[in-house]
Amino acid sequence: MSASGAWSAEAFGETLAEISASLRTLHSTELSALPSQVILDTVREVEVLRRQLDALNAKALAAAEADGLWASTGARSFAAWYRNVTGRHTGTARRQVREARVLRDQLPATAAALADGELSADHVAALTRHATNTPARRDQLTDPELGEAFLVARAKELDAADFTQLVQHWAVRTDPDAADRAWKEDSERAELTIAETTGGYHLAGWLSKIDGMALLSAVDARVGVPTADDTRTVPQRRAAALISLVRLALDGGTLKPGARIRPHLSVHVPIDTLLRMVMASRPDDCATSRDYAGAAFALEPPLDVIPADLESAQLAGAAAATLEDGTPVPHSVLARLACQSQMHRVIFGPQSEVLDLGREERLYTGAQARAIIARDRRCQYPGCNAPPFEGEIHHCLWWYAHDGPTDTGKGVLLCWYHHDYVHLHRIAIHRFLDRWRFVRPNGAVIGETVLAA
Repeated sequence: MSASGAWSAEAFGETLAEISASLRTLHSTELSALPSQVILDTVREVEVLRRQLDALNAKALAAAEADGLWASTGARSFAAWYRNVTGRHTGTARRQVREARVLRDQLPATAAALADGELSADHVAALTRHATNTPARRDQLTDPELGEAFLVARAKELDAADFTQLVQHWAVRTDPDAADRAWKEDSERAELTIAETTGGYHLAGWLSKIDGMALLSAVDARVGVPTADDTRTVPQRRAAALISLVRLALDGGTLKPGARIRPHLSVHVPIDTLLRMVMASRPDDCATSRDYAGAAFALEPPLDVIPADLESAQLAGAAAATLEDGTPVPHSVLARLACQSQMHRVIFGPQSEVLDLGREERLYTGAQARAIIARDRRCQYPGCNAPPFEGEIHHCLWWYAHDGPTDTGKGVLLCWYHHDYVHLHRIAIHRFLDRWRFVRPNGAVIGETVLAA
């Protein structure tokens, strides 16, 4: 190494060769002959070395891509060149090249901690995936209190699973709009293929986190505890449970008019977040600071407004609601789930002791739901004729929190698909004496549905 601290190419190559030779020597050692504690210590030390090598590899990848010599090989991209050189899967090569860029350009403290062996590759993957994917989150990384330094410090304290959840919560707090967009994109990706094949059907598809957990909860609840003589595999028992649920739905009367199908999920919501949600869902005829759907209001003032929009300013910095496993729920998803949920209050003390339990209560009573179904008769989205047993009551949290008892005039029957659609696209619904009007956030009128006589 020169006096300036820079390595010569020759010295650098010799050092790598020495490291490689040392590793070959270690490989020749019969580890089982070593004392037990030495073997355990070896596992820990090898993990540190692995992390340091990951950091060196990321640094080398970033430098090689910037150098540009790889392009002379005819490779279509640097990731393709890296895949050809290493024989890795295409997805792995792309991910490692992207992480190398992010570590160099956006996560210098993370790169330093990885080089010191203080972080694992899983910690780094969580940061590159969740903390650098929007401009707002990249800007937040420079914050002296809640930026990259904060995240790296927590990464050193938590295992990768807990740290990933922490970063996801940090991401929702930092950029709630991006979390809502991700939910919308995931919802639009959902698919189910049921293809007839020899002797049966083949199922394939993809579901969002919310829908997947709901399906898994229902199937596992139906599976129950297997008996001692049940030799079926877990997938086999789940397949049987799914068919059992289908038959229960078809034969048990739950799909008849008047049924109220509700999400079977537990969502934990901090009271501050719930109050912010209420304020963020303020409808237009109560608003004083925004001109949401102003063009539609100019046509004719409605009697009531059921909004699906949420004011981002009210939710900035709000803690995310969580599923039972700790996964954060975007605010728009929470608003969607709240439409058909039961509220159950639990107050905790400073030591997490339960101080108070409130009774469960539903936003709409059974009588009110039956009244809305009798009035609307079908999904009220323009052009949809879905029957009541395929629907839910869509309403606004604002009215429940500020106007006392819920009002049937502030609820509308929507099928499951259009209920999701209204929340995904933040569509406001205006009520008149004889019809509903559906309005996009820009004020464009989608259409109207005349109430049945």
